[in-house]
Amino acid sequence: MNKLLAMLILGLGFSGAVLILSVPLLFKSNPEQSELMFAAGSAGAFTVFAVSCLILRKRFNRLTK
Repeated sequence: MNKLLAMLILGLGFSGAVLILSVPLLFKSNPEQSELMFAAGSAGAFTVFAVSCLILRKRFNRLTK
């Protein structure tokens, strides 16, 4: 369970880094469709990792008590 939580946190960090790097692409005058999809995908991945980390952390805390 600890390894899974660690991998989720690592994925959260990587997807957050990609999300930060994709934000400047959105401020161009005419962003292309692929750039918008890249930014939306990275935001979606970040959300999935964040929610998964929160759920797993709550379950892990319940098991350790």
